[in-house]
Amino acid sequence: MPTAISAHAHLGFTSDTSQSASWPEEPPALTPGSGSRQDRRRMLQQMREYWKQVNAERSSRVMLELKHARERQTEANAYWNAHKAAVKARWHNRAGGRGRTTVADVPEIAGQWDPSNPHSPREVLATAQTKGVLSPYRWQCPLFPDEHTPWAAWPKDRVPSGSGCPACRKLTRLSDLPTLAAQYQGPSSAEDLAYGSQVSVPWQCRTWAVDPETGQWHKVEHHFKAVIKSRALQQDSCLVCAGYCIDDTNSLWTWFPELADELDDPCLDARQMSTSQHNARGARHGERPTYATVPWRCRHDHKWEATVLNRVQGSDCRDCSTSGVSKQQVRLAAELAGLFDLVQPTPRDPRLDAAVTDFASHRLSIPEAHKPVHWRYRDVEVDILLRLPEAGGIIGVEYDGAYHHSSQLRSRHNRREEGEKSAVLAAAGLTNALVHVRIGDLKPVEGEHALTVALAEGSSPHEQACAVAALLQERFPGSCPGLKDYRSGGVPTGQHQAEAYIVAVWGEIRPPRRPRPKKERSPRALTASVPSADSWLTPNGEPYRNPDKPSEIVRDYQCRCGNSCTAVQSQVSYGTTTSCGCRAAEARRNPRLVITPAETQEVRTWAKEQGIAIGRTGRTPGRLVASFRMARAGYQEHLGSDGLLHETPVKAWATQNEHPLGVRGRITSDLWLHYAADILSGVGRTQIASE
Repeated sequence: MPTAISAHAHLGFTSDTSQSASWPEEPPALTPGSGSRQDRRRMLQQMREYWKQVNAERSSRVMLELKHARERQTEANAYWNAHKAAVKARWHNRAGGRGRTTVADVPEIAGQWDPSNPHSPREVLATAQTKGVLSPYRWQCPLFPDEHTPWAAWPKDRVPSGSGCPACRKLTRLSDLPTLAAQYQGPSSAEDLAYGSQVSVPWQCRTWAVDPETGQWHKVEHHFKAVIKSRALQQDSCLVCAGYCIDDTNSLWTWFPELADELDDPCLDARQMSTSQHNARGARHGERPTYATVPWRCRHDHKWEATVLNRVQGSDCRDCSTSGVSKQQVRLAAELAGLFDLVQPTPRDPRLDAAVTDFASHRLSIPEAHKPVHWRYRDVEVDILLRLPEAGGIIGVEYDGAYHHSSQLRSRHNRREEGEKSAVLAAAGLTNALVHVRIGDLKPVEGEHALTVALAEGSSPHEQACAVAALLQERFPGSCPGLKDYRSGGVPTGQHQAEAYIVAVWGEIRPPRRPRPKKERSPRALTASVPSADSWLTPNGEPYRNPDKPSEIVRDYQCRCGNSCTAVQSQVSYGTTTSCGCRAAEARRNPRLVITPAETQEVRTWAKEQGIAIGRTGRTPGRLVASFRMARAGYQEHLGSDGLLHETPVKAWATQNEHPLGVRGRITSDLWLHYAADILSGVGRTQIASE
C-alpha cells in the first residue's frame, strides 16, 4: 500500500502571495524633457516597455506555479490509482463471505475512517448502503487532511470499487497559482475556481505609471476582465498593460490632451481611446481596406481625417501645417531681417495679422529643363530668402538642425539632393548662392554655389545671424553694412517679431497643459441588423441593451428548431451564433470519425513527400486525410495540382446530400472524410457520373 504524501513538502514549493499582491519595484526615473509630443511619446514607450517586462516576469512565475501544481495533481492521481488497485485486490481476495466483511477488514479504507462517525469500522459492513439516503459515514483524505474536509460516502462505494477522495481528482485550483490568485477580484473564492475555467472574471494588476507632465512614476491599479483559462494556461498578461483595455494610464486624453481637444466627433471618448489606433478596417467585397481614421478639427476650424497613431507621431492639420518650418529657423530669420532685405513668401499666411512678419519657408518651382532626372518633386523648399544690394542678387539660407539632417535620418538619396540643391537653384536663376547653417557635427555641404556655416548645438539666434552675415559680407563685400553695430550689441534684436509669428502659427510659445473636463460616453445606437446567411435564427423583436452589461446589444430570436432564445446581435449578424444551441448539441451527439495514430503518421509522411505544409503537433486536418485516402486509392483525378481536394465539389456534394456546412459556410473535418468515403465506396462516383 503506498504511503501518504505531503505535496508541498515533497515538491519543495511554497506559495508566496505577498510578492504577487504587492506593487513591483519602482522603475528608474524618466526625463520629461520639454514636454513636447515627442518627449511624451518617448516616455509612453518607456512605460510600455516597463509594463511588458513586469508582465513577462509574472508570466514566468505563473508557468512555474502551474508546473508545480500539475506535479502535485500527478502525484495525487498516482496515489489514488495505487490505492484503488490495492483495495480491489484485497476485496477480491477476502477470506470471509460477502455479508461478513467489515470496513475494519480493509485497512486501506479503515485508516480513512473519520472519528466523528457514529459507529466503529468493525461494526459497519463493507457493503453497507441504503439507496436514496445520504451516507452517515464520513472519511478523511490521507493526502491533504488539513485542506480537504471529510466527505460522505457509503462503504459499498468505497470498498468494492476502491473510490477515493473526490477533492483530490480536481486538485489544481486557481488558488494554487498565487500570482494569479493575488490579482483575482471575483465574488467567489479562488479555491472554488478551476485554473482551466472558461469563466470571465475581474482582475486587478498593480503596477507603476508615468505622469506625462512631470515624468514621475506613481502606483496604479489596472482593472479588467479576462477568462481564467487564458490567464493560467496561455499566460495572458494584464489587458491594460498590453493595450487592449484603456484607462487613465494609457489613454489619448491623458498623454496627448491637445489632440483629444481636436476630436470632431461627440461620440468619441478620448478617455477610452488608444494612442496607437492604426488598424485597417475590413472592406466589403471588391473594396480596398481603409485605415481606422477619425475626424479632427483644428483651432482654425479646419477639418480632416487621420488615424490616432499618425496624430501621435506628429501629423497635424494639413492647412495649418508647419512641416518644414522650425522655431529655430524663424528666430534666425527674424535676426537676419534686421540686417538684410527679407523676401516675404507668397502667398502670405492668412492666419497672420498685418503687423506680423511672415517667416515661413519658400517653395520655389524648378523649370523642367533644370530639374535633375532623379529628383522626385519639381518644387524646392528654401527656409529663408535674402535680397542683397546690386550684384548680390537673391541668397537662400537653409537651417540644418543636428537631428533631422544627421546621417542616421537622411538617406543617401536625400544627401545627394542636398548637395545638388544650390547648383540647381543657381542654374534656374532662382538664387545666386545657398547658405547652409549646419548645427552640431554635420559635414559641410559641397557645391560651387553652396556656402557652409558651422555652429555648435545650443548657439543663440544672435550668434547664428552674426556667422551668416559675416560669411555674406566676405563673399559679397558691402552687402551687410550694419554687421559691426549688430555684433557689438551682443543681443538679438528681432525676437519679439519671431515670437509674434510663433504665437500666431503654433498658438503659444510653449503651451501649458490644462486639465480636461471629463466627457460622458455616448451609448451605442440601437440599430437592427440582419442575421448571417446560414443562421437558423429569426428576429423576434427589436434590439435592446443587456441589463447586466449595458454596452452589449442583445435581441430575442426564434430558432428553426422551435425554441426561443436571446443572443448578442453582433454575434448573430457575424455568424458566430447560428442557433439557440441545438446545432452544437447535435454536433456533440454525432461522434467524430476516428483517425488512427498509424494512419496519422502515414498522412504526415505523404504530406512531406508532396511538399504540403502541416504542423508538427495537433489534430491532422480532415481535408489532408481525405486527400491522402483518395491518392492511396488511385483517384488522382479528384485532386488538384496542390495534391488536395477542392472545396467546390465537396460543397456541391454536401448540398445535394443535405449535409450541413460549418459556421459561415466552412467545410468541417468530417465532411471531407464523408465525401472521400462516398467516392471510394462508389456512391459519390455514381452521383458524379450521373451529373
